[in-house]
Amino acid sequence: MTVARINKAGSRKSTITRRSFALGLGLTALSYPAVAQIKFGFGGSSNNDSGGGFNLNLNKLLSSVENLFESFSLSEEDEIKIGETLYPKLIDKSGGAYANRRIQGDMDRFAAPLMATSGRDNLSWEITVINDNRVNAWALPGGKLAVNKGLLRYVNDESELAAVICHEIGHVEMSHGLKHLKSEKFTSGLTDAASAALTAEVSSMGEQILTDKLIEKLEGPIHQLVTSGYSRDSEREADAHILTVFEKTGHDPAKAANLFKVLLEITPEETEETTSLYSNHPDTRERIAAIEEQAAGRTASSATPPADGFKDLKRSFPTRRKFRRKA
Repeated sequence: MTVARINKAGSRKSTITRRSFALGLGLTALSYPAVAQIKFGFGGSSNNDSGGGFNLNLNKLLSSVENLFESFSLSEEDEIKIGETLYPKLIDKSGGAYANRRIQGDMDRFAAPLMATSGRDNLSWEITVINDNRVNAWALPGGKLAVNKGLLRYVNDESELAAVICHEIGHVEMSHGLKHLKSEKFTSGLTDAASAALTAEVSSMGEQILTDKLIEKLEGPIHQLVTSGYSRDSEREADAHILTVFEKTGHDPAKAANLFKVLLEITPEETEETTSLYSNHPDTRERIAAIEEQAAGRTASSATPPADGFKDLKRSFPTRRKFRRKA
């Protein structure tokens, strides 16, 4: 895999107070009731514990369940750490990287100008073609993107593939991953086993909140999140970001919703499963209408749309005959 952009700035440490850390553990009071009291060693001394650290009676922390990360001051550094830690794991979990360096290089060349529009200079953007025939793409916090090879057989022109990548860039650009971690929906979506595992890991943490082990415990829930789609508002924001990037790169706004129309054709109406690109929250038809409404009256800029690498990709993954359209 080729890194499309280089981290140009130094990192920042995230900080958290004892109070916010304690509040962030509210989830454990109900999801892991067997743990009634946990000791956290932050150094120094405590009136309640002569050996350093302090004790938390989880059953008395809160009367209702709070999200595990709601009170945590997660930073861009944490986003980057999540992405770098989980990216290779989620690639493997999704089918593995497509074993062709030329194809990976073609995708790098095509996506680089789109990722270069980002205002987040600290991120090291990467994109990988996944050996998966399902029509999907996903993004991890920290600028780590993936496109399934199955999707490449349905994109008809540069703008359609660009729309997919720009949508995923939008999720990263607006930190949707971190926002979801801090949401009630994330907590409610955890299985009992996942809640227990996260709780056990949190109970062993010291000063460092987002440890490698904790991130590894998040692998399953985050994989489910990025491949099945974010919240209604987040998906709308990512859709709108397509047009933001199109304006900067010269792609035709009128083509921004085309691939979503293809997804309607190839996905049975009774399908309940959602992906990052096809969903019922909002319904795909609503998403198409919203994109087209925002695109109305906009014209492509005078810039030449980046196309480097696209023809090479299509030689390996020609568009299925039924979905070939004139550009």
